[in-house]
Amino acid sequence: MLSRTLAALAALAFASLAGARPAAAQSPPAAPTAVALGDWQLTPSLEVRTRTEYRRDAPDLGGFDLYGRLSPRVRDAWVVAERSRLGLGVERGPVRAQFTLQDARAFGTPSPSATLGAERGPSRIEPYEAYLEMRSSGARPSTLRLGRQAVIWGEGRLIGNADFSPTGRSLDAARAHVAVGNFDFEALAAILEVPGPLGSSFGDRTGESRSGVQLYGVTARWSIDPLLRLEAFGLARVSRSSGGALDGSRFAVARLAGETYTGALRVSGDAKGWTYGVEGAYQFGKATSLVIGGSDISAYAAAGHVSKTFSEVTLTPTLRIGGSYASGDDGSGTYHQFDPLLPDPQRFHGQMDLFAWSNAMDVSGRVQVVPWTDTTFGLEYRYARLAEASGEWIGSYLTAIGRAAPPPGFVAAGYAPITGSPDAELGHELDAVFTWRPWLPLELRAGWSGMLLGDGARGIMAAYARGRADAAGAVTASKFAQYAYAQATLTMP
Repeated sequence: MLSRTLAALAALAFASLAGARPAAAQSPPAAPTAVALGDWQLTPSLEVRTRTEYRRDAPDLGGFDLYGRLSPRVRDAWVVAERSRLGLGVERGPVRAQFTLQDARAFGTPSPSATLGAERGPSRIEPYEAYLEMRSSGARPSTLRLGRQAVIWGEGRLIGNADFSPTGRSLDAARAHVAVGNFDFEALAAILEVPGPLGSSFGDRTGESRSGVQLYGVTARWSIDPLLRLEAFGLARVSRSSGGALDGSRFAVARLAGETYTGALRVSGDAKGWTYGVEGAYQFGKATSLVIGGSDISAYAAAGHVSKTFSEVTLTPTLRIGGSYASGDDGSGTYHQFDPLLPDPQRFHGQMDLFAWSNAMDVSGRVQVVPWTDTTFGLEYRYARLAEASGEWIGSYLTAIGRAAPPPGFVAAGYAPITGSPDAELGHELDAVFTWRPWLPLELRAGWSGMLLGDGARGIMAAYARGRADAAGAVTASKFAQYAYAQATLTMP
């Protein structure tokens, strides 16, 4: 009797182990992301991100600024950026609310004001999202969203959430979306800078009256096929700014006051391993703060990319080529420098954030492979030039790096006069990035970039004393700049 019982138990254990084998290969059921509380659905979220950055001979640090203020040469710079977001979504029927509190801080030398905003300091704690959304029923509902929200239109070349920056970007906006068949329509009205004075109820009763900065936009998308989507954008930026973002550049002055109207058309697709996008834009309007009586605006830009993923090939390589052009301004007559409005940094013009969709042209090629599961390695080459050699060099955070003409006080500070014609060549950039997800919510990322500086970039650096000065006061800029970062991001759910 005992032997039969033991034999039965052994057979049962063997059957259990055998039956467990296929089950072990299956993914566990996904945990629910929402918690039911009566008729309410609660959706908590958490993101914690830490990044360390290092720069060597950065073209945009130290020396003169565009006002002519001189600071010591910077060869080595580092930044530690921390960001935490804690959010809660609340939903009941057709109504949803989202509140996400963000704490963002950046510490380093020199102070990373370009990425946080000099007027707001190196740290801030504030709502990243705080909106109310109402929607209709159906598989593709129409929505109305009011409050602070992240907005991405198209690829993010003109309106993006700038997620790589220490704080990201969200807009205080009203946003309506309507879906009809294969068409999607959206309208946006956002306040980028509050009017002033705010009045007695807000403790601000004095000062010059201004309407601030507003952004209005409409977009329409027609999804014909996964490989063919058409999008049209119309944007109006109306500016009467206080000047808090001025950095001494004509680019910033042109944004100070006036109206800039942007029309853009984008064609894109993503299917069967192919991804592509082609976008063109034209700007017109009036920059009333550039000259007495204002200056007319006429600028244009175009960009495109195509990539192919070979899923059946070892390492699953993805090959991508791209290029872009944006007009620049020579400082006379009509203002021709294209303004990308609210673009995403790092995504389109290299990891070093030295180029923007403004007075620049670049071509690039990238290869990305998957060495093993949940891991990628990418390598990208980029060649960049100024569209107008005498115009301003703008970085991807839309801060001016410089121009060929030295700033005020250059010769008075003891530096030798700059001679020769401006050169348009900015240089060759090589980017490498490695990502690994050891655990689904945790992403580890590391990147390195090196840039062989062209004659145009070195000339601008010399004009702003960002290099080594000899006994005669002649400035020689470095030939090679570097950038490296390491980042860890935990996202739940």
